Amino acid sequence: MALKRKWYESVLAMGVRRDLDKNAKVARLSSPYRERFISFAARQRVTFENDLNAEWQEFYEQFVAKRLYNINVKMWKQVRKRVFERDSYTCVYCGQIGGKLEIDHIIPISHGGTNEMANLATACRRCNRQKRDKSVKAFIEWRKRHE
Repeated sequence: MALKRKWYESVLAMGVRRDLDKNAKVARLSSPYRERFISFAARQRVTFENDLNAEWQEFYEQFVAKRLYNINVKMWKQVRKRVFERDSYTCVYCGQIGGKLEIDHIIPISHGGTNEMANLATACRRCNRQKRDKSVKAFIEWRKRHE
């Protein structure tokens, strides 16, 4: 069944490519995410009617607009600086001071988290990459099992 579905999605992907060739606006907007968008739209077309503009809008809302760094780089740098200063340049998970620090979404975007200051925390690169899209509780439990 999986092989049949992959074949069918590849045929639908060819249709998405054809539609992108005809729609310059969506082609331009989706260019940084082209292959990912084509795959997404092909999967959408398995159950929904072909509508490139609606597929782009849904893709954009799910994968592009949710990330703060895709919205405004200058604003993201200001937010990053405020979060780092608020947390005294210290990882909230392991206590590392300084080093390669990143901003973590306490409640991940994929679980309905927001870009509000209250949902952002300073994390060292190791903790942030290990946490991925886990909740804080799940991450701490995972960490105890893997140390």
